[in-house]
Amino acid sequence: MKLKGRTILVLCLLLFGGYAVYDYFQDQKKEEKNMELARLLTVNFEQVDSFEIQKGSQKTRLKRTVDGWELVEPFQDLADNSVVEDFVKNVVPERVIEVAKEGEGIDWSVYGLDKPLGTITFKTTAGTQNVFEISEKKNFEDNVFARRDQEAKVLVLNSIWQNRVNKTALDFRDRRFLRHKIASVDNLKLQNAKGSWELKRVDGQWTVVGKKDFKLDQNKVREMLTAISEAKAAEIFDSKVKLPSLKSLFTLELVMADKKWKAEVGQASDLLIYAKVSEPAFQLKMEAGALDKFIKMTLEDLKDQPPKMKEEETQAMTADKKDQK
Repeated sequence: MKLKGRTILVLCLLLFGGYAVYDYFQDQKKEEKNMELARLLTVNFEQVDSFEIQKGSQKTRLKRTVDGWELVEPFQDLADNSVVEDFVKNVVPERVIEVAKEGEGIDWSVYGLDKPLGTITFKTTAGTQNVFEISEKKNFEDNVFARRDQEAKVLVLNSIWQNRVNKTALDFRDRRFLRHKIASVDNLKLQNAKGSWELKRVDGQWTVVGKKDFKLDQNKVREMLTAISEAKAAEIFDSKVKLPSLKSLFTLELVMADKKWKAEVGQASDLLIYAKVSEPAFQLKMEAGALDKFIKMTLEDLKDQPPKMKEEETQAMTADKKDQK
C-alpha cells in the first residue's frame, strides 16, 4: 500500500509540475506576443537605408551610401553619421504606449491626425517601410497621438516624436569646420594678430619651420589639431551668400598629402564669428567659442617647457587656488 501511495504521489507531482511548466511557457508566449504587438518599428532596423521627414512643404531626406549617410533633399551634402545613426537607432527600442482608438469610423480630427504635424518614413533595402504620422495634439499625460502605415489605430507614443518631426536638414548636416581627417595633416600655417608661424610633421614629430631650436610640446600640438577637428558651424551657407562685413581674425592653412585647405576667419559687428573655407567651398557661421583659441595663439603656447618651469607653474596654480579659497 505504501508503494502504491508513493506512486500516486509521484504521478500527482509530475502532473502538477507539467501543468506549471505548461503555464510558464504559455505566459512566456503571451508576453512575447504582447511585446511584438507593442513594437513600434516593424521593419528590419539593420536594413534601414533611407528615411525622410515631411513637415508641410519642407522635406528632408537622407540615404545611406558605402561612405556613410548623405543628405539628398532639400540639397545634397554629407551628413553627420553619428547624429543620423542615433536618430535611427533611438527609434528601435520605442514601444506603443497604448492604443487610444481602433477600428473603422475613427474621427481622426479628434486626435489631430486629419492634418498631422508631419510624417517620418523609414525605408529598407528590402523595399519595406514604416510611415508614421505625428499629431500636434497630446493626451493628458503629455504623450503624442500617431498613426502608423495608415492603420485604423490611434497610437499613443512618447512626445519625443514631435521633436523628431521638427528636425531639419541642418540638424543632420555635416557641420565640421574641417571635413578631412586631421591625422592626414602634414603641414599647418597660422596667421593672426600675434604673428605668423608654420608647423611641419617630420618623421611623426611636429617641428617649427625655420626654427630648428624651437621644441614643441607634441601633446599641445595634438590638442590644437583636435580643436580644429572638433570645431563645428552653427549654420552653413554656399559661397554665393553675402556675409556681413567682417574684421579679420586669422587665417589657417593646412596641407594633407597633395591636398591644400584654407580658412579665413573673421568677426562681424554683432561679435559672431564666420569662416570661409575651401574643400568644400563653404561659408560658415561658427558655434560660440569653437575657434576662440586660435585668435591669439602664439608659438609660445605650443612650446615644450622644461620640467622646472612646469613645476613652477603647478606651484603657482596651487597658490592661486589657495588664494581663491
